[in-house]
Amino acid sequence: MENLVTIGRFAEAARLSQKALRLSAENGLLEPAWVDPGSGYRYYSPAQLERATLIALLRRGGMPLAEIKAFVSDPSPRRLDAFERRATDEFAERRRVLRYIRRILKEDPMYDILTKQVDGISYVSRSTRTTIEGLDEFITRTVENLKAQSDGSGPAFVLYHGAVTEEDDGPVEVCVPTAGGDKDLPAGEVAFLEIEGEETDYPFVLGAYKALYHWAKERGRQLSGSPREIYLFRPGETLRMEIAFPLR
Repeated sequence: MENLVTIGRFAEAARLSQKALRLSAENGLLEPAWVDPGSGYRYYSPAQLERATLIALLRRGGMPLAEIKAFVSDPSPRRLDAFERRATDEFAERRRVLRYIRRILKEDPMYDILTKQVDGISYVSRSTRTTIEGLDEFITRTVENLKAQSDGSGPAFVLYHGAVTEEDDGPVEVCVPTAGGDKDLPAGEVAFLEIEGEETDYPFVLGAYKALYHWAKERGRQLSGSPREIYLFRPGETLRMEIAFPLR
């Protein structure tokens, strides 16, 4: 047990707090070299300093403890590059959302909300429960599969039978119109608006739903049934869609 140092001295040398060292031990990242059985005091070896310093740097870089554990067992440039790419993408997404919030704080986006009568639609569909993380992939894959069963009589659309957020998982139903489909959407009056580009992305799209709810409340109208997102674009074009709510 020669050359062991207290947790306090080791924490100073590693630029980690004592709390962080205890957390690292609890997660199997860096165990003390020796723990006094009588007092519970923790002691570390100078040979552990390199690992502790690496942990401290990775924590400052924002890497979660679970990833740090995997990284210190295999500290390869490949792992570091993968984490850096994810961190860069996450930071860009946060900035994008913050810019949108700043915009709506200054002035709510303006939407042209109209009403119309729509015909009934026969369609085929598939439903699932998914949070926002898996939504785009499910929609894209399902539309491609369902088009093989359709006659191309209309644009694909999605029915939201429940909220889809980071925590809420719908359910959501992806639909493709076709004559003789096994499901039917009734005719009736809808309130609708069109959005495109960034406005179709989550969470920006929530502004369009908020506008529809406010429109209905101001006019004493009642939104009824599941809202639908109808895709009005072709491959290679800017994403454009109609959001429609049945009225009664």
